[in-house]
Amino acid sequence: MIKFLIKGFRVNATLTILSRITGFIRDIILAFFLGAGIASDIFFISSKLPNLFRRITAEGAMTSSFLPIYSKLLHQSKSENVQKFSSIICFFLIIFLIILVLLFEIFMPFFIRIIAPGIINYENYFDDIVTLSRFTIIFLPFISITAFFGAMLNASGRFFYFAFTPIIYNLSIIISCLYINEALKIKSLPLAVAMPISGFIQLCFIYYYVRKFDLVTKVFFKISNLKQNNLRKFKNNISDTLKRFFPALLSGGIFQINILVDTILATFVGFGAVSYLYYSDRIIQLPLGIIGVSLGTVLLSSISHPKVVNNNEKISDQLMIAIRISLYFAIPSMVTLIFFSEFIISSLFERGSFDKSSSESVALALSMYSLGLPFVMIIKCFQSVFIATGKMKKILYISVSQLIINFTLSIILMKYLSHGGIALATSISTILSFIIYSFYILKEKKLIFVSKSSKNYASKNSILVYLIKISILSTLMIFFLYLFQNGTDFNPGIIYLSIFTSIGISFYIFITYVTKQIPNELFSRLKL
Repeated sequence: MIKFLIKGFRVNATLTILSRITGFIRDIILAFFLGAGIASDIFFISSKLPNLFRRITAEGAMTSSFLPIYSKLLHQSKSENVQKFSSIICFFLIIFLIILVLLFEIFMPFFIRIIAPGIINYENYFDDIVTLSRFTIIFLPFISITAFFGAMLNASGRFFYFAFTPIIYNLSIIISCLYINEALKIKSLPLAVAMPISGFIQLCFIYYYVRKFDLVTKVFFKISNLKQNNLRKFKNNISDTLKRFFPALLSGGIFQINILVDTILATFVGFGAVSYLYYSDRIIQLPLGIIGVSLGTVLLSSISHPKVVNNNEKISDQLMIAIRISLYFAIPSMVTLIFFSEFIISSLFERGSFDKSSSESVALALSMYSLGLPFVMIIKCFQSVFIATGKMKKILYISVSQLIINFTLSIILMKYLSHGGIALATSISTILSFIIYSFYILKEKKLIFVSKSSKNYASKNSILVYLIKISILSTLMIFFLYLFQNGTDFNPGIIYLSIFTSIGISFYIFITYVTKQIPNELFSRLKL
């Protein structure tokens, strides 16, 4: 199963890199056409609801509750039984999504008042957000079913296809930017229309592959799957899924509310604050998506395997590898984003409607968010362990704690650092959550350290030592980059940033290779 973990991580990370590159291109074009002000705030707020609930219903609660049960059936039951079970769950999901979307369409003004209370007094802007949100919410059912089918592919070890779908979204938004013009009553209307269209294309794409690999056949679509005898047959599986679903729904909802808190409070800071947090978060999502989300996704699929899920030693082995890989990438990413935040932002976005003042504001948020980067990466791995082993309530309790801490600190810190205080509060609450997760992981022996007398002590019981070494090497990389930047006479821009980044990555890989600090599993040939 170590091979399954590393192979899946490589595929997910590679596709995520391509996804983030197209995402950066998308955001650069968005910044050019919309800048960082009211025009961009209107779109980012209107896209918040579908993105929020898709992570709760699909990528959050549904995936985390459905995937472990589906994975167990996939490896232990007949294909026909697996399809009947997944068909039943998919039917319930579709009904739930239809009801949810209808409620949003009818009561959209009410929901917008909740997520953007600072905009209520600006009637024209408020009406524009409501109009766009009625388009963007249609994205929700398409992307939710896409994530459902993607979980099926991931459980079968085919990670490529679902990992590719964000690229379709990015390309759709990029194309829609070509239709933005000043004559439109709502400047970002083409973007809102593009969201459901991209969702439909993603669903068609992922459906083709679940059919191709026979994860969905004619059996899946039989009405007889919903008959009482089938419901009784899969009663235990459905019950186990629902037992996981509702705690996952609550914890996922609280986690997303935690993110939503940033947007709500930012609307009180002033126009542009929502966009400042959005653009800085997009930068953070590059290393987080490539490493943290990829590792968490693959780790969940791997640990959910019947041969692993009840074996603490096997879970620990995989978690140890995941932590080392996280640290290897997270520490240099964190220090680079902190020390070169303004240079990175100005190089990427400072053109068109995006001015120097916007770069400085986004850079402040980026440096604050970056402080929590290594911790949120490892938390993704910890959560995968709890999800696979059915301990969803722990995630719920920790998420509630994080929400309370984040909200309290945001109220306090935004008085001194404006939107930067909101980002800093998120990082601090993430660090405290990491401490709580670590306590439970160690208490339940999901992460096992061998004794100092063991022959494997040097290789296994060295997370803290490894952290110190990687931190020192990352500091050397920063010093080298400062020398390079001061020794060159280039204006900030995408080309220079690409050269700068390539040199930094090459230097880091070189010094970690020379000092033998690259995780062995990452680049070595895997053995069966």
